[in-house]
Amino acid sequence: MGYHSFAHRCPYCDFEEMIACTDGYLNLEMSCPICGYMRWTEEKAPKVQDIEFAREKAAKMDAEEKQKAIDMYYEDNIPLVTRLK
Repeated sequence: MGYHSFAHRCPYCDFEEMIACTDGYLNLEMSCPICGYMRWTEEKAPKVQDIEFAREKAAKMDAEEKQKAIDMYYEDNIPLVTRLK
């Protein structure tokens, strides 16, 4: 699978860099590394309390912290809200 991020805002927590991944069969999946929202292959909406928690955390994070959260998501596919619980 190939990964890249692009400027698309998460519809739940408003994080500005959702991640897109694709495989060799042109399947595309978008996911948010902060709240855990996923779309396309499988749609997974986060819980309401996770959305609020993600918004609060993302608002307080600087660019370096956001990049670290994205990098950690690349490694293990665990969103930030799940990691912090």
